[in-house]
This record gives sequence, structure tokens and C-alpha cells, in this order.
Amino acid sequence: MGGMVPRTDLRLLGDNMAEEVVNVDLTNGNLHGLTEPTLKQDFTSYPGPVERAYYFPNPNGSDFTWLPLPSKYSSVVRSPLANDDLGRIYYTSPGQQYVKWNTYAGVAAGTAPYDLGIVQPTTAPTITSTTGGDTTVPKITRVYLYTYINGFGEESAPSPASNDFDGPPDATWHVSGFPTAVPANPAGANYPAINKFRIYRTVTSATAGSQFYMVGDVGLPNSTGGVFNDNIPDTQVVDNLVLESQAFNNPPPYLDGLVSMQGGMLLGFTNNTVHFCEPDRPHTWPSIYDQSVHYDIVAMAVLQQYLVVLTKGYPSTGSGNSPSNFILVQSQVSEPCIARGSVVVDLGGIYYASQNGLIQTTGYSYVNATQGMVEKDMWLNDYHARDIVACRHRTYYLAINNTNSAFIIDYAEQRLGFENLNTFQDAVCIWNDEYEGNTYICANKKIYLWDDVTAHLLVYRWRSKRFFTPLPISLGAVQLTISPFIRDNCYHGPYTLSNGDSTLTLPTGINVVFNYYAGPDYQLIMSHNCTKPQEIFRLPSGFKAFDHQCEIVGCVTVYNIQLATTLEELKGV
Repeated sequence: MGGMVPRTDLRLLGDNMAEEVVNVDLTNGNLHGLTEPTLKQDFTSYPGPVERAYYFPNPNGSDFTWLPLPSKYSSVVRSPLANDDLGRIYYTSPGQQYVKWNTYAGVAAGTAPYDLGIVQPTTAPTITSTTGGDTTVPKITRVYLYTYINGFGEESAPSPASNDFDGPPDATWHVSGFPTAVPANPAGANYPAINKFRIYRTVTSATAGSQFYMVGDVGLPNSTGGVFNDNIPDTQVVDNLVLESQAFNNPPPYLDGLVSMQGGMLLGFTNNTVHFCEPDRPHTWPSIYDQSVHYDIVAMAVLQQYLVVLTKGYPSTGSGNSPSNFILVQSQVSEPCIARGSVVVDLGGIYYASQNGLIQTTGYSYVNATQGMVEKDMWLNDYHARDIVACRHRTYYLAINNTNSAFIIDYAEQRLGFENLNTFQDAVCIWNDEYEGNTYICANKKIYLWDDVTAHLLVYRWRSKRFFTPLPISLGAVQLTISPFIRDNCYHGPYTLSNGDSTLTLPTGINVVFNYYAGPDYQLIMSHNCTKPQEIFRLPSGFKAFDHQCEIVGCVTVYNIQLATTLEELKGV
């Protein structure tokens, strides 16, 4: 048996296809119920909004925790740092001024997240004088500056440079104006605390020109009075680190839609601009890497080495192994993304909802995956495409759309087509866990696992296509092949997150019901309660019709449905 093809007239469907399918697992060709959602985490006592959650395993593999997220569009990425034993994650939500980050231990303990960024120094040091040194050699000119370092080893942009000062190269240089206390965070920001500052000074050579080299670190707070006396020779300083943070900036306010790419890159967007972190330094986002597209960005997704930027107009695709050589190319395909939550990355490409259907892209090619299944108006109105929030499940595109129900599109096998689901009452978000591939649902601040093989099977409904005969006939016999479990005491509900569809009910003790419809109005002619694995029974006689349709409502597997005009004819079916 197959699924629905909403675009095709109900009489023109293939003989194995259906007018309506609800809660059926059709992958093996039989009628088999899907399973009800299973509660996994309850956030009802959490003080803030919860529309999504991140399943967060401990880096040592011993346990896991959950991170509640305030928006169905919240995005979470793992740290790009190699050998990150803290298990850092970074996450954004629309309208949130700061990117948030935390460690596994912090999430597990319920501690407040940090805001991504670092306090930036704003005052310059001053070279006041030099003492000693060989005055018979030419003087040199020096400039000093400093950066802040926080407890996680992250470095800020440099302070303004000091004054130029001339003196003997081997003199003791007296520099004042360095910090003595831990600097305060900007109002409203929760950056990690600064625990030291790093001093740099210029060294000039004939080949490399003038560069800032690290002189040393000074802890905070301190009692130095902000004075540093430098007598380290140039020959020693040039073996130290060169200043790398000249262009370091904090992430732009309201950065959204984090994704991760090769080369230690994190990317996000604001309005129509794509932003990049410094490779392997997620705390800093130099503005020199920013790239803009022509339309406001709706969402971004990564497939292999490609970044796909989905916008309110033409999409763009980019690639590169670092922000400095990243190239974005705009497509000329008029397929804007109309639902941010509709974006799903699958093995065959990236899928998203446009005004014309479900679009599949590999970055440089675009295909309407539902062109043969659903019309544009039906896609927009009946399936509420602009409200879609979706994820990948098996080979399905599984979507909710703010209607207390859900639907499946199987783009891997045409036979499976569309299917409806009824256990998504109050669901605001569905997503895939990146560690185990599971599908989760958030409804009423609770997290549920979808398709748990240990859960109860759902009552399902499969209603066939409409069969039309050239002459009116009287169908007189039916044979059903059903699972032996039809004799068991199966669970009939109530089911978790059921939207109360009253047509999905079974009589007490009955696990399969066969319904037969006939006539131009497809009136219900007969309803039969099935009780045996091999069920053969007669249909009412005394009428003929051009139009015929059958329906199964059940909670155990149905392998075969056969209809004929007589019992004798069934033997030849």
C-alpha cells in the first residue's frame, strides 16, 4: 500500500495509493501503525520559555544533560576547537542580543551561560621615560599596547597604542597606564572574567618592518600601580608571539542562525550579512570577514563543504576553507525560503519550503521535490507551508505547521508520497538530535521522543483511492490478511499529544475495522469488525455502483486487502 498524492485526482491515483493516510508506517508495503511519542524531559518548572532543547552528552561519554532553548529557531553548534575537554557549545535565538555559550559542566549544573565576547581595553598606556642603557648607540622608537585575557585563554583586541618614545635599546623602559583591577563587563553582558592582561611592544627590523611582540602577562588584580618596567632585550622578545588580535571584534549584536564549517569556522547572520568568527577562535568575529547578499537572510545550512544561504529572494551558495577566501555566489532561481523552520539537511541535499513546494538543493542545483505531488495553492493553504517547522526522520521530511497535526513527505520513494499524523497537539518544534539521530518534539515545555520502538502503536487509518468501474457493479466479498496480533489485547489510547481525531477510534476488543463506501457520494455501506488473521466476509447485496472505496482503521498490521464480486472470484484474485 502507498501514501497520498494530493495533486492527483482521487480516481487517477495508482491502485495501491490512498485518499487519506494517518499514522501509518508504509515503508515495508503493509499497513502498520507508527508509535506514540514518549516523554523524555519535563521543563514545566523552568522559569523561561522553552520551545526546543539540546541533547548534550558529556564529553567523557558517561551521561548527558538537556539545555532548554527559548525559540524553535534557536541554533546550537559545538565548539570548533580541537581537544576541547570542557565540551563548549554556542547558541543563538532570534532577538537575543548576545550569542550564549556554556560548558557541559555549566549546563549540567544549571549555571547561567556566558555571553560570547570579551571586555575590550579602551585606554592607552603611556611611555614615561627610560633609564640606563648605552647612549652611544642610535636610539630606537617603541610603542606599547596591551590586550585582555580571560580565564578561558581568550584574547581581546588591543588597546589604543601608547605614545611614540625614543630611547636606548638596552634601557629600562617605564610604561604606565596599565590596568590594576579586573575590568567590569559592559552593562547587560556576562562575559567571562578577565584574569590578566598581555603587554606587547614594537620591534623594528630591516626585513619584517615594525611588529608588535609579546612582552609578558600581568595578573589582575595587581598592586603595580599600573606601571611596568621593561628591560627585556629585543633579541629575547622576538622569540615571543606576534600580536594577532588587531582585527578582533566581539560578535555583532543580535547575531543569529549559527552554523559550523570546516577549518574551525562558525558562521551566523544579521539581516543580509553573513559573519565569520576567526578560525578556531569563536569568541571573536572580525568585521573584515563580513559578506553581504542581496536579500535578507532567512536561514543558513551546511552541506558538505558548501554553505547555503536561504533568503527572502534568490538563495546564495558559498565555500572556502577560511573566512579570508570564502566566496559567495548568488543563484538566479526564484525560490525564496518562506519558512525558517522548514530547512532540513539530508543525505541528498538541503530541503526547504518555497512558495512552489519543497525545494531540494545541493548548493548549485535546485529541484522542486514535490512538483508531482502537490499544487502550489494546496501547499500554501492546506499544508500551511509558511508555518512549517520540519526535521529529517528516516527518509522522511517530517513537518508540523501550527495545526496540532503533522505530515510526512517521503521524497526517497514515490509510492509513499504524503501522510498525515495526529499526535502533535500543541507541538511548537521538532528537530533531530545530532548524536543519536533521534527525532524530538517540544510541546507545552515538555520534550518527547518520536517513533520510540518501545512505545504503543498508534491507531491508524488508510483510505484507498476511489475506484471507478465502466459499468455499475456489486462488490460482494472481501478478504483481509491481518497480523496474528489481531487476537491480542492491544492498546487503543488515549495517546500522548493526540489531537483528538474522533475517527481514529476502535471498538473495545477490536483491533481492525474494515469500512466500505460506494456510490457517487461515497456513503458508508458497511463496517466490519475483524477478529481473525484471515478474514473473509460478504458485502451487502442488492445495489450496484460505479464508485467504490475501502478503508482500514486499525492498530495491528494489515498485509493484504482483496475485493471481488463473489467469494468464488476471490480465489482468482
